[in-house]
Amino acid sequence: MDLFFANMEVWLADLGGLAYVVAPIVMVGVSFLPLPAEAPALANGMLFGPVVGSMITWSGAMAGAWISYEIAGRWGRPIARRFTSEEVVDRIDRGAEKAGWWGLLVLRFVPVVAFTALNWGAGLCGVPRWRFLWTTALGIAPGAILFTSSGVGLGALWRRSPALAGGLLMLLIIGSAIWALRKQKPAAT
Repeated sequence: MDLFFANMEVWLADLGGLAYVVAPIVMVGVSFLPLPAEAPALANGMLFGPVVGSMITWSGAMAGAWISYEIAGRWGRPIARRFTSEEVVDRIDRGAEKAGWWGLLVLRFVPVVAFTALNWGAGLCGVPRWRFLWTTALGIAPGAILFTSSGVGLGALWRRSPALAGGLLMLLIIGSAIWALRKQKPAAT
């Protein structure tokens, strides 16, 4: 893995200032897709440090969230109506309106609520733009800082003890996989 960091440092040096453009674009990309954003956030911490890395993670995630929201708001309803009834769509709209800004903000802090699904859902339900933007900005900040800063620590640990860091990373991956599988397992009746 030392080779990985050496190659990354060479790649970043070759990119120069462009690295500060590429990293947020990666965050925008994972905001569109149902992919975990934690991996690029960790990488941002490893590569850019806690402050700049957190700003890159947060700004890229915000841009991706906003774009997803706008796409869903503009074209999502006709697509949703193809897959479900008008009654279901209306019920979801009423639930989103009833939850208000407080519900949207709380959902941003709940780690099991998918970031991407919330972005698309808010646009689909017609959540007011300003409400979506400020609750997203506030709600994703702690996670952006936490995961990016964790990347700083993981990178430092990796440089000192690749075996220990690799073992820790494997435990995190295995633990996450077990948690995800248990979450998807149907409840016993």
